[in-house]
Amino acid sequence: MKSVADIPFYFWDKVLPDEACDLIIQEGLALDNFKSAGVNSDNTKDPDLRQGSIAWFSKESQVDALLKSYVGTANIEAKWNYLISQSEQVQFSIYGLQSRYGWHRDTDVKLEEGVAIRKLSVSVQLSHPDDYEGGDFEIKNFFGYKLNNNKKELRNRGTIIVFPSFLEHQVTPVTKGTRYSLVQWYSGPDWR
Repeated sequence: MKSVADIPFYFWDKVLPDEACDLIIQEGLALDNFKSAGVNSDNTKDPDLRQGSIAWFSKESQVDALLKSYVGTANIEAKWNYLISQSEQVQFSIYGLQSRYGWHRDTDVKLEEGVAIRKLSVSVQLSHPDDYEGGDFEIKNFFGYKLNNNKKELRNRGTIIVFPSFLEHQVTPVTKGTRYSLVQWYSGPDWR
């Protein structure tokens, strides 16, 4: 876990061009499987934790293939070297006025025997930072302290952020405009 203490997240600043972000937003808005965000694992709504709308790209989408390459590179470059065996569908997220996602982890440390554990999460900023206010992606380090470094870069359009799924993170409330993003999770066998 020393590598996570040294490098809690890995990112590429503005790596996706505006045209790619526009196309992903257009395709995301055309998805027909939207639902309200803020649902707990037991299917109860929790608007205090999360508000917004979400939909999913298919596993065969180009977006899925694109993110896979970045997650694999981050896993090696950050020296996390997690065993990854599968990924979930890419989630397209819409954060409108007052939408947010409070502090949370994308995984539990202990799950049922034989169930793949989420190990790496990826988030992609699709909106231009001038198109919305609030809506900041924030992350805590391995020791639970909020990191303030790279805050401006993490807002930049086309920025891809990869981080271990067990780190706490949040999206602050959007106070103006709309924030579009992608998220996806990569899983593997139990920790060794």
